[in-house]
Amino acid sequence: MFISSSSQLKPSFRALFNQAELMLNNGKQLDVEVKEHKHKRTNEQNAYYFLFNGQLADFLNDSGLTYGEFKLPYTSEIIHEINKKLFGVKTTTKLSIGEFCEYMNKLLLFWSERTNGEFQMSELPANYLERKGYTI
Repeated sequence: MFISSSSQLKPSFRALFNQAELMLNNGKQLDVEVKEHKHKRTNEQNAYYFLFNGQLADFLNDSGLTYGEFKLPYTSEIIHEINKKLFGVKTTTKLSIGEFCEYMNKLLLFWSERTNGEFQMSELPANYLERKGYTI
């Protein structure tokens, strides 16, 4: 359960107490944990990132390029691994929306330069996320 203000504490804990009490009365055992909320990449950020990876993989495959010693076709997962290694990013899940847009802009610029401007994403990350209702 996400709680963002102290005014939500009592109603939230009351609801959790009632749920826990019901479970205990029905013979269940509980694990209870309270921890700091960590913002994660949104579903829309994830969708855009893999849209980018997929469009790039399609572009590279359509250009007749292959990956590695065994000449594998590019996939969004292969592009994801390449991006992480190139930019030293272990995970993109903890990026804020602004950090995510900055990272995506770096990727767009890098891949545009590597393809001599031939690869162009169908939509920029900020436009995509704003269209989905997020503010940058």
